[in-house]
Amino acid sequence: MKKFLSILLLIAALLVGGCAKDEMTIDSADNNEIKISATNASDGGGIGYIKIPDGSALHVDAKISAGKLIIRVEGKEHTVDKSGETFIDVPAGERDLRLSAADGLTGEIILRARPKN
Repeated sequence: MKKFLSILLLIAALLVGGCAKDEMTIDSADNNEIKISATNASDGGGIGYIKIPDGSALHVDAKISAGKLIIRVEGKEHTVDKSGETFIDVPAGERDLRLSAADGLTGEIILRARPKN
């Protein structure tokens, strides 16, 4: 009986562990903003499009509880792995941002074009 219960507990643990939700969504809004939401995402990603006006940079507003987001733009790679706000210098114009999740990314990140002042 103990062996049977042990096997049932093992199966239950495997089922619960295997059902952990992992996802990443990328929404490009009409207002020149990209919103990334992730839960335990370790792979996947996509492309976001944003227009950077002259005198502006890519503003990153991150609320991350785990993992990291990798942003590739204009041949450079930038890693966002903690909460807070920062700027990434990006040449003016319409830019493709290649976005990838790593290490169980969990949180929300908003990318906008903003003046650096």
